[in-house]
This record gives sequence, structure tokens and C-alpha cells, in this order.
Amino acid sequence: MPYVIGALLVLCLGLWLATVVIGILAWLFPLFVVFGSSWAFVSTCLVLAGRGTAQAQLVTPNDVVNGTAGLRKPKGPFPHDWAWPGYLAAQWRRDLVAAWHNGFGFIVRGWQWGFSYGTGSKLRFASIGLTVLIWSGVTLGSLLGAAEVLVIGAVVLGIGWLGRGSLVGLLRGYDFVVRRLRKASGSCPVCYHVMAVPAYRCDGCQVVHHDIRPGALGAASRTCGCGAKLPTTVLRASKRLEALCQRCDRPLRGGSGAVTDIRVPVFGPVSAGKTRLVHAGLVTLRDRAAAEGVVLDFVDGASKQAFEHGEQLITTGSDTTKTPAGQLPAAITVRFTRGGSAKARDQALVHLFDAAGEFYLDRDDNSELEFLDHAGGLVLVVDPFAIGWVRDQLGGALESRLAQAHPASGDPDQVYQVTARRLRDFGVQTERRALAVTVVKADLLTDLPWAADLCAGAVREWLNTAGLDNLVLAAERDFAEVRYFVVSSVTGTRPGHRLTPAAPFRWLMGRGGFALGRDEKPTTEAV
Repeated sequence: MPYVIGALLVLCLGLWLATVVIGILAWLFPLFVVFGSSWAFVSTCLVLAGRGTAQAQLVTPNDVVNGTAGLRKPKGPFPHDWAWPGYLAAQWRRDLVAAWHNGFGFIVRGWQWGFSYGTGSKLRFASIGLTVLIWSGVTLGSLLGAAEVLVIGAVVLGIGWLGRGSLVGLLRGYDFVVRRLRKASGSCPVCYHVMAVPAYRCDGCQVVHHDIRPGALGAASRTCGCGAKLPTTVLRASKRLEALCQRCDRPLRGGSGAVTDIRVPVFGPVSAGKTRLVHAGLVTLRDRAAAEGVVLDFVDGASKQAFEHGEQLITTGSDTTKTPAGQLPAAITVRFTRGGSAKARDQALVHLFDAAGEFYLDRDDNSELEFLDHAGGLVLVVDPFAIGWVRDQLGGALESRLAQAHPASGDPDQVYQVTARRLRDFGVQTERRALAVTVVKADLLTDLPWAADLCAGAVREWLNTAGLDNLVLAAERDFAEVRYFVVSSVTGTRPGHRLTPAAPFRWLMGRGGFALGRDEKPTTEAV
């Protein structure tokens, strides 16, 4: 009997203690929930501070280049540039995963410890019971806290994405619109490739960045893999970084991509006077620019040397050396700056291309002349002394005039047809281009009565009379606008001369976005 009573007392005491413990734990359950919820925030902060047990792996520039950063694949032929990505572009994903593993790992370890404590002893069941009572609240709180962290994180990330996207869109839009209004682009003087956005070389480590525009690698600025801070718009990058061709990696002219870019090929038969027209045109453009308060200078040594050589030929009246056949020409590039301003909006790069006339004799010979495809306007050089009708007029005492003119050896109409066919074959929309038909060597015609209309400016009618009506008809059919010029590379270089060789170039420069004075309409006809 005493044993029964003792057992009942022990049972009652155990039930009482259990009731007390359960009551206390039930009273403390909200605290366990709060603890678990707080832990969700603490574990997230530890991960962001780099102190959690499960630390996030840093997204590096190598990850960006190798395509393991989680960024969208770029549209162009190049991978992402070697630069640190923005946090909102890549790192947040790894931090989120690490925060989950950090918080979840803590909860799992708590359950494992509670169920394994006291193994092989009478305390095991008590440990399991206490773990269930305590850790259930912690687990519930952690889940609630995780949900709160996700909601808060989504709001913060959403605001960040909205702000970043707005900034990126604003910067890219401004950069695009300004460059579009300026008709700016990057032109390679070697391989003739034209690009809207040049590549840029980091001034810290010399690594090439193929897309410097705002985006996943930075909005207002980007950090190169070497740690150097780089600008993120073409307008800003052009002031500081070296621009490179996206195709051949050769350096572009200074300011490429940010200043007005005008490309003018000069084509015509062999010995038509193309090279002399280019030399004389540049000399007179320089003088005319100076009168307008515009400075002409050079951005590369080769162009400066070519200009100085041409100036010497024009000044001394020396014969022009024939352009080597089969050799692709490098662009002669000059920069025009209004009032000596350092601002890109007051500058323009003008590229002149002078290929040997042999390239224009046969369609198969001009496939490599890619500079023709990217020109807003072209100059067709017509040597009047190569026209049969003119030769017929130069009989008798005037026959020596023909030898003095060194006439071209090809038909201008044939050269035009070959070039126009090449443009069409390469998908060039000639109906959006301009053509300056330029009759040269006019100084040898001014005293001839049958050339009076030509020298007075009625170029189009004179060409029809001289038998080039088919060329006139085809040119006006193919091109958006055709103008006719008559020039002299000998006497026309004098200031204010009506036969100035600068006229066709000035017209095309005006169409290209950089007007230099008013049109000289007495010597031109618009169609």
C-alpha cells in the first residue's frame, strides 16, 4: 500500500511539473517565435556583411566574362566586358541563396542537436520534448521572418531596379539622341568599318571594353576588373579613353563616336584628277574655314603629312603623283572646330577616301571598297577631256590643249554604272544618299565658247549636250539628291573663286551635319 501511494505521489508530482513546464513554455512560445523571426533578419544581415556561416560567393569580372554571373547574354558578337557587375544585376541572387542557407542551416542544426542530445540516457526523451516545444516556435518564427525578409527585399530590390533602370534608360537615351542629332559614329580609317558605339581601352590595364554604355556593368560609371573607374556613355568616354575599331581593334580618330562624322569617297576614271581635287579641296576648305572662324586641324600624323604634301603640290603647281593601283586607300581625316571650342558639338571629323581609278573599271575589282557603303554622299569626278564630244571640239590649233589636260583613260558613265551596281549589290540605299557630280580641269575650258555655259554653272545642261545624258538620268534616278559642280584645282584655289574645288565637299559637309558657310549656288544645280 505505501508503494502505491508513493507511486501516485510521484505521478502527480510529475504531472504537476510537466504542467508547469508546458505552461511556462507556452507562455514563452511567442518569445521563441520572436527569436526565430529576429534570427531571419540577423542571418540576412550577417550574409550581407560577409560574416555568415554560409557566405555568398562574390560575382567577379571573370564570372561576367565566362557567362557564370547570371547576366543576360549580350546581343553582339562579344561576351560581356571584364568589369564588376552592379549589385542589382548579379550579386543579389547569390546573397539571397546564402541568406537562405544561413538561416535554414541554423534551424536544422537546432533540431539535430535536440534529437541527438542525451542519446543512451533517460534525458533523451526530455531533450526531444523540450526541442519540440522550443524549436517549433523558433522554426515558425524563422519562416515568418523569412517571409518578411523576402517581402522587404522584394520592395527594396524593386525600388532599386526601378531607380537603376530609370537612370540607365535616361543616360542611354540622352547619349543616343545627342549622338544621333550630331550624326556621330565611329569610322575605322583602315578597315572602313563604321560603328555606332566604338570599343574603348581601359586607361588602367589596357583591357578593351566593347560596350561602354550604361547597363548591367554600371549605370553612371563602371569599375573595370583592374579597379579603374570608367565612364559609361560614349559622350563621356570619348573625352578620356582611346577609341578602337570593333572589328580590327585599331585606334580610331580622336572624338570618334561623339562628334559629327562625315565620310566622302571620291571616285572616277583613271587620271581623272581625283587626287588633285582632294588636295585642292582640302586647301581651300582650310582657307574658307578660317574665314568662317572654324579651325581645321589633324588627329593623326598620316593625314597631316598627306595634307602638307598636297598643299605643296597645289602651291607649287607640281604634277600629282598617280594613286597606286590595287592599294586600298587610308582615309585622310581632318577635324573642323568652330571657334576653337573644345566641345564635341562644335566639332566634326571629315574622312576623304581616294582610291585608284582602276578599282572602278570592273565590278569585280571594287568589292573591297567598303568605304563606299557607309558614305552619306559621294563625289563623282568627271574629266571633260575624256568625253568624246569634247575631244571632237579640240581639233586643229586646240589639239595641244588635250595633251596639256592629261585626260582620263576611262568613260565616266561606265565608272558610274560600275560603282552604282556595286552599291546596289551590297544593299546600299542610294535613294537616301547624295551625289556631287564634279567636272574638273575647268581652267583649261574658260576661254572656249562651247564651254561657256559649263563655266557659268549650267553643268547639268552642258553634260547632256556633251553626250553624258545617260549618266545624268541614271544619277538622278539612283540618288536622293544630285548636285553638279564645275571646279578648277589650279585657279580655283584663290579666295572667293567661282571654280573653287571646295564646293562639292562643302555641300556634302552641310548635308552631313556640319555646314561651312552658305552654298555657292552660281556654280551648282540642285536636282
